[in-house]
Amino acid sequence: MNLDEVISLVADVVASMLDMEPHGLDLEQPFHELGMDSVIAVGLSAEFEDRLGVSLDPELALEHDSVSKISRYLHSQLQTG
Repeated sequence: MNLDEVISLVADVVASMLDMEPHGLDLEQPFHELGMDSVIAVGLSAEFEDRLGVSLDPELALEHDSVSKISRYLHSQLQTG
């Protein structure tokens, strides 16, 4: 999966969890500014685990707090296996 595909997946999942349209997301805007709380952030990590088959820290979205940051992190995890 290339970085653009990961960004698209992340944007779709984040938008769905926040009841937004993916094209309306600012890829650099911190998740808390989009209305994401810690419960949603933990759910986001679980959703990415299910979709990508990688083990992730539940606090992933708190550490990598934008679509852009979390996408780059996930892409690197997918590359290293």
